[in-house]
Amino acid sequence: METTKLSASQMFWLAFSFTMGTTFILLPSGVIAVAHQYAWLVHLWSCVFGLAVGFLWIHLANLHPGLSLVQIAMKVLGKYMGGAVSLFYIVFFLQIASWVTRNMCDYMQINLMPNTPLIVFSLMALLICAYAAVQGADSISFVTVFIAPLLIIAFWVPFTVMIKEWDWYFFQYPTSFLIWPTFIKTNYTLGFPFMENVAFMMIFPLIQNRLKSAYLGGIALAGILITVSTFFTVGILGLYRSAHLIYPIHTIFREMQFTGILEHLEAILSVSALLMVFLKLSTIFHFSVLAICQTFNIQNRAAVAYPLVWVISAYSMLFNSVMQNAEWVQKYLFMYYLPFGIGIPLLLLAVSWLSKTRKTTERNL
Repeated sequence: METTKLSASQMFWLAFSFTMGTTFILLPSGVIAVAHQYAWLVHLWSCVFGLAVGFLWIHLANLHPGLSLVQIAMKVLGKYMGGAVSLFYIVFFLQIASWVTRNMCDYMQINLMPNTPLIVFSLMALLICAYAAVQGADSISFVTVFIAPLLIIAFWVPFTVMIKEWDWYFFQYPTSFLIWPTFIKTNYTLGFPFMENVAFMMIFPLIQNRLKSAYLGGIALAGILITVSTFFTVGILGLYRSAHLIYPIHTIFREMQFTGILEHLEAILSVSALLMVFLKLSTIFHFSVLAICQTFNIQNRAAVAYPLVWVISAYSMLFNSVMQNAEWVQKYLFMYYLPFGIGIPLLLLAVSWLSKTRKTTERNL
């Protein structure tokens, strides 16, 4: 079982890389199509929402120090009901892992290696992530602390170089910004990526100090960078191109030129961006393995991790295309994530409060 301790800086970079993950690759075009030049505002209020629910999860964890999410569920709700809730979260974590896997595979096939089957990308990535999950959160976090700052630099180089293409005219599109209709149409940005961060409750007990500032700080930095990158995408590519491209960030990579000699640098930058996706996949893979081990009292993580490679790989192939995946996200993701991100944590909080109140009353009698 997990016994190592993580520092605040390790938690900060884990939360940052997990929140960034596939978000900056997938979300901009759909949000820009709905909110136009105000798309950055959608990501800004989604970040505020992510911080608010983060406070909720930290408060729940503080009521049960030293326990992970599945352990809290079994303590508060009992062996059977808590076990059922733990199973729900295990499935939820595995689904996130499978969706991240498929998003990564689609990106690599469409932009880098169009003749390579998706299953090859899937198995290669998941085997590496399974090894990382067996090594534990400490190993994953050390790699994240080393790589994430470098990836931030690599990610912002294209925006800096392409600033010469900036045109403020793109922000003068004749449209009215209706907050409530826009909120309804883009509510999936609240779930992806911010409600996915509930998975970090699996390693809250490992944080030595400053959990709140490290965890929420990582989410806040990721939210700000996603907001700014969307703003830059509109200013550089324009509304029409940004809204109709599947991966507008990759287009910025592809059109970047330092000189007339250095061209097609998008492959190098895309690999750098994919490293961030690998960090997210390794992290959620580890949370899945940890949840299964704690729920069923399994000591050998390898016995759980490597069989999961085939489960996640198979599940990731269920979507027929990128567009089908995007349609599901926009229509159903928020309502699907809501019970896991808010509903069950509120239930655990309510039951914890009632149990504490009952015990206090009994002591006073």
